[in-house]
Amino acid sequence: MARQEESSSSSEAIDEGESRAIEERAPIGAPAIFEAIRRQGEAELNRPMSSLAASGFIAGIALGFSALTKALLHSHLPDTDWRPLVSSLGYTVGFLIVILGQLQLFTENTITAVCPALDKPGRESLRCLARLWSLVLVFNLIGAGVFGYVLYLVADVQPGVWDALVYMAGEALGHSWLEVLLRGVGAGWLVASLVWVMSNADSKTIVIVIFTYLIALAGFAHVIAGTAEAAAMIFAGEVGLVEAVWGYIFPALLGNIIGGTVLFTGLTWAQLRAEVARDRAPLWNG
Repeated sequence: MARQEESSSSSEAIDEGESRAIEERAPIGAPAIFEAIRRQGEAELNRPMSSLAASGFIAGIALGFSALTKALLHSHLPDTDWRPLVSSLGYTVGFLIVILGQLQLFTENTITAVCPALDKPGRESLRCLARLWSLVLVFNLIGAGVFGYVLYLVADVQPGVWDALVYMAGEALGHSWLEVLLRGVGAGWLVASLVWVMSNADSKTIVIVIFTYLIALAGFAHVIAGTAEAAAMIFAGEVGLVEAVWGYIFPALLGNIIGGTVLFTGLTWAQLRAEVARDRAPLWNG
């Protein structure tokens, strides 16, 4: 009884302004995060095809700057054990452009556009998801390929940067099919978790930098950023088209989908499904 009185008196001691401050400091709950991402996904699913294509193309080009900036840092740093710790920061540049610029990136859509389909499964939602995925993926790859071709054309401008790019691409393309797949799972998981965490982040920039820096440092395979490197190698004759597509792009794509959609988004929805249904259920009025 005494404890109840203490709790009641302490609640009365908190005025309206303090209560508002407490609410502002409290993190957004998981169901609310899901709802925010679901609404964002619905908006993306309803965008015109021309807008999706243009945004996807620009995003593909923008992610090419991740490979370029990493190569720039790599070429200007001494050959030491700590060089990857610094050069990997360059990988974050393209993701900052894409995510803060609200551009369409396929791996980001493995959670954003999937949430509406999970919430309201059906033929129409799957059709819209397939439309978005196919458009964004194709134009992401085209944009990254164009960027890779430009890198090849200007290879003689800064030979040291081109050599660094060749070295980086050789590392990415030198893994087995299964290893690229597993590395793609890691990248897909981190990009999906990045989208999820940003809803509660005080600084989106810091979150983007941390997560994408980890992707680069761990050597995970991101299908779009890796395509820019692979395209440059294809045009330079360092690797064949079939080898690049089957040996890197396809397993990286599959791994990104498994990590982002099947594992992160699927498991997140499994633990939230009951809560979302409960929050939407009408109150019994007797």
